[in-house]
Amino acid sequence: MEFFSSRRCGIFRSERRALSRKGGFTLRETVTQVRQIINPVRFQKIQDDTAEATGLAIITVDYQGTPVTAHSRCSEFCKKMRCSQKYSALCRKCDSRGGLEAARNREPYIYLCHAGIIDLAIPIILNDLYIGAFMAGQVLLDNEGDSDKLERMLGGAGTAADLKSDPKLQESYRKLPIMSMAKVNALANMLLHIGNYCVENALLREKTILNVTEKAQTYAANPEHEAPVCGGEEASTKIARDILRPALEYIGRNPSEKISLSRMATLCNISPSYFSKLFAKENLGSLSSYVNSVKLNSAKELLYSTNWPVRSVADYLGYDDCGYFIKVFKKYNGMTPMEYRKYL
Repeated sequence: MEFFSSRRCGIFRSERRALSRKGGFTLRETVTQVRQIINPVRFQKIQDDTAEATGLAIITVDYQGTPVTAHSRCSEFCKKMRCSQKYSALCRKCDSRGGLEAARNREPYIYLCHAGIIDLAIPIILNDLYIGAFMAGQVLLDNEGDSDKLERMLGGAGTAADLKSDPKLQESYRKLPIMSMAKVNALANMLLHIGNYCVENALLREKTILNVTEKAQTYAANPEHEAPVCGGEEASTKIARDILRPALEYIGRNPSEKISLSRMATLCNISPSYFSKLFAKENLGSLSSYVNSVKLNSAKELLYSTNWPVRSVADYLGYDDCGYFIKVFKKYNGMTPMEYRKYL
């Protein structure tokens, strides 16, 4: 599902390029992806429960509109519309416009889709930087007068009146939840608060990591700290862990990224050779094997908590070749991903 066009996303990409040119290592630069704010695997359950409790359909997307979670409680009507050759393009255009307005205004945007259904776009903002959104809705209003106050996308193309030729589609339309405008507003604000809470937690976590990194810079600046004697082996281990912590935290939070030695060394403010030396010293094996283990643990979580196809799991975790992912998974776990899912 594609919510925003690549051209419209240019304003957000330029903001990120500006950040990368500033140099240094700041909070704003360390957190620039919605996956660093919301862990897709862990948040999926929260999103599913929220959707069931509120009656809303919900999906979380990144700043480009790419889904980072599976759709929770997607209505029968919208599933049929999005699978229709006639209406699917209209659905995507509505998503794109709604998400763009929320990103521009930096606040929830409530609107009517082309079929007259209430949809919500709730932006996830970090230091004035738009990084993603909760796309929700798929409900009807109990008061038609309230609908007149909302912007209607695409001039009402494909409304219920236009769907009389498809009785099954009309039947699905009548099953949509009905809510008051006051409740819709309250739910939009609730999702906004959830997003803000996740952002605040992420900032607090990053601040802690940066504090450790500053200490690590002090250690790394003095070669004598590479093998401290005063504190013995225990002190040496603590220093090594403090230095490596930013990289370990980053790898744990970003299982879908391709991790490079140079990037991780830069994150820890040390040289690649010193990074490898500390990594080996901590009995973590090679960086590639450690990253693989993190990815495979995430794979097991995804296989347990979602119904994603194995290919989707492999793509999400950064494996270009699904066959290779299956081979590696079996090597580490003694069974293929499908066998693991059936075993659960």
